[in-house]
Amino acid sequence: MTPTLRLFELVDGKTRTISFSPAVWRAKFALNHKKVTYESVPLTFLEIPTAIPSACPNVTAPTVPTLQLESGQGLPDSLAIAEYLEEKYPDRPLLFGKSPSEKNLQRFFESYVQSKIHPAIQRMVFQDMYDMQDAENAHYFRMSREKSSGRPYQEIAGDRNANLRELKENLGLIHTALRSGGWILGAQPGWADFVLMASFVWFNACSPKDFKEGILEGFDDQVIPNYWIKVQQYVY
Repeated sequence: MTPTLRLFELVDGKTRTISFSPAVWRAKFALNHKKVTYESVPLTFLEIPTAIPSACPNVTAPTVPTLQLESGQGLPDSLAIAEYLEEKYPDRPLLFGKSPSEKNLQRFFESYVQSKIHPAIQRMVFQDMYDMQDAENAHYFRMSREKSSGRPYQEIAGDRNANLRELKENLGLIHTALRSGGWILGAQPGWADFVLMASFVWFNACSPKDFKEGILEGFDDQVIPNYWIKVQQYVY
């Protein structure tokens, strides 16, 4: 029997069924786009440091996503996973396009999403991500976020209305780019789309009400809702 690829991903601590990490979803979109079969291995925050090195001894700084290859080696980081898939399956739908310039453009878009879209979403989902955890994972989540942000728990989420305004403003250019009805770079989806949609999946998985208001109802047309519907073929 051919060994199965295994994708280690982050899930909530209470039900262990909600996959919400945008980094993980980038990898899942890449695998699904390439039509590669894999086994999902759900982990909570506190399980990551031991479960991944136990399965993949070469991974000394465990994080999600990590893809365990047929050799048993672990490949961490969504971009590294996507690049591996692009090289291994060049005859399947492309992730980065046909030229280095296309890849560079998609990487630029990735940077835009991370710097302009993620911050507002991160603040808006903070409380809901905390509420999704069991007691031990909730404690870890709170302490780690307070440490990384340098702010007390009560201040991390910020003002909801200000977050929504920031999100809409920074989505404006993306909304304009999608008016043609295609994907970010044209007729076919690619890494840029999956980076953006991973952030949407994250937002919707944690805070569906805010996602609806901030993303699906952010503009007075169906451009982004239609885009959201179209990408569902890769959500599984």
